[in-house]
Amino acid sequence: MPFQDYTLIQAPMAGGINTTELTVGAARAGALASIGAGYLSGQAIEEAVRAARDGGADAFAVNLFIPGEPGATEAQWRAAREALVPCYEAAGVDFPDTFAELPGFDEQFDAMLEARPAFFSFTFGRLDQACRDACRARGIALIGTATSRAEARQQAEDGVDAIVLQGEEAGGHRGSAETRGAGQPLAALLEACGDLGRPLIAAGGLMDGADMARVLGQGAAAAQLGTAFLSCPEAGTAPAWRQALAAAGPDATAVTAAVSGRYARGLANAWMDERAPRDIAPYPDQHRLTAPLRKAAGAEWKSLWAGTGAHRSRALPVEELVATLLKECRAAG
Repeated sequence: MPFQDYTLIQAPMAGGINTTELTVGAARAGALASIGAGYLSGQAIEEAVRAARDGGADAFAVNLFIPGEPGATEAQWRAAREALVPCYEAAGVDFPDTFAELPGFDEQFDAMLEARPAFFSFTFGRLDQACRDACRARGIALIGTATSRAEARQQAEDGVDAIVLQGEEAGGHRGSAETRGAGQPLAALLEACGDLGRPLIAAGGLMDGADMARVLGQGAAAAQLGTAFLSCPEAGTAPAWRQALAAAGPDATAVTAAVSGRYARGLANAWMDERAPRDIAPYPDQHRLTAPLRKAAGAEWKSLWAGTGAHRSRALPVEELVATLLKECRAAG
């Protein structure tokens, strides 16, 4: 199924948000659904794809994170670990002796190839030639991510089928190859990248059909929405996260690197103020160090990722939300 069949993409959101029910519902309603597989093992990826197909989702994207910088040095690990001790104490969470490893990219990529989704989307960098060729050989279309014209030009040179332009308004991790890369407003990205000869997917702060129509009018081929789906009952959003979304105001979000070592936008809490650690390990080791705290703590120490449009969230079933978004987009267009 060609990419051009879609104007709405349900964004990949790793960490359990993209449940089978969310993916299947979005696909049935006419969106290009996504499976955020960045933290899944190879086996879990195969199971997620199988469950989505068994549920009736014919075409969808699997999303992975491109490996970046080397892991933390012993000194960086020690400093970041010590800096987090007061955070664990403030949250009333026991400091663990060990921290879980994350699945390796090669294992994840091989599982994705075996599963053969219609689309493979990726973030945090470029996909190498061998991986691109492997996808092409299996008929898997490629969707890269960029946060600047330079990154978008590189993706175009690599021959991807579409490029997600992620504006700084987006919730969750900034998709730049640079872990602390400077963000840009979505409108500026669309204006800067219109001549690259690839379909552009607009992402960042989009919450309704009028937002979709606006970016389509600015040259995007499709709109990718993530935060808009967090309040769907089918999403794997934790109760505290849902409550924070429902209470969010227009200026509710901020950016931090303290959670994972990469810049990410979420509902402002302890990770964005003076309580956050100052010594931060490189991604993904900071993510490993903070994971037990975020899992066990209350809302003040969770990673409540959300974009700047969080205050406009609607708690609708996923199929109703997709139908509403497409109807609003047509009306506004």
